[in-house]
Amino acid sequence: MSITPDEAIIALGPWINKHKRPAWRPRVCADDPARSASAFSGIPMLLPGEDWPLCQCCHAATELIVQLDLETLPRDGHGPGILQLFYCVAGDACEGGWEPFSNCVSLCRVVLPSECQLAATNLNSFPAKAIEGWDEIEDLPNGAEHDRLGIKFDYHFDDVPFQPMELWCPELDLHFVGAEFLEILEESVASAGGDKFGGWPNWVQDVEYPACPECGAEMSLVMQIDSEDHVPYMFGDCGVGHITQCPQHLDVVAFGWACS
Repeated sequence: MSITPDEAIIALGPWINKHKRPAWRPRVCADDPARSASAFSGIPMLLPGEDWPLCQCCHAATELIVQLDLETLPRDGHGPGILQLFYCVAGDACEGGWEPFSNCVSLCRVVLPSECQLAATNLNSFPAKAIEGWDEIEDLPNGAEHDRLGIKFDYHFDDVPFQPMELWCPELDLHFVGAEFLEILEESVASAGGDKFGGWPNWVQDVEYPACPECGAEMSLVMQIDSEDHVPYMFGDCGVGHITQCPQHLDVVAFGWACS
């Protein structure tokens, strides 16, 4: 089919409309996070008698990266409680924090406010930012997910000389030829970077949804934590982290990240 990249985006419109999702950017203020359970850094809710979570590798105090009141999020379905992510930022010697359910460097969990109290002291080093609201955006699947969602690519890497990329969308009976389609898709059909609730994960490498250890179900994105956005920390080399949750076992949450 002879078609321009802009016409290709129009032709892919039904696929785009099928897979687009809302996502929400956090709107923050440098306020006392104790006034709101949702915040980056700040003072966490801890269980009675619980000490501040420590890194199991270096034994330093972990950083409260984010704390979310699940019942005040802009979309329902995540259950009751406070979702927390603690992470060791003491140095590069602590390994394994990139892997979901690797609890030596990170602690990702849901606690119930009725069973918790504010920590007596604040051991965080990052500035606290209370989340006072959410701004909705439209989000589309990351390129790593296109294949499993019905857009097929053939890059002809083994051809000499190199041939143009081909793209198929079988459900729409579309077939395009031209390397320029990859660029236009990366710009126009892509997941948003930065910190966000909901939407599609902005995968840096491959699709890496963890499986729930209770039921084996694919876990879904709750919150994306990007390097150097609202939290002054870089995961590896400009890595992107994702908090995921089992759709059935709402108390099963995990954090993982990847970098280039």
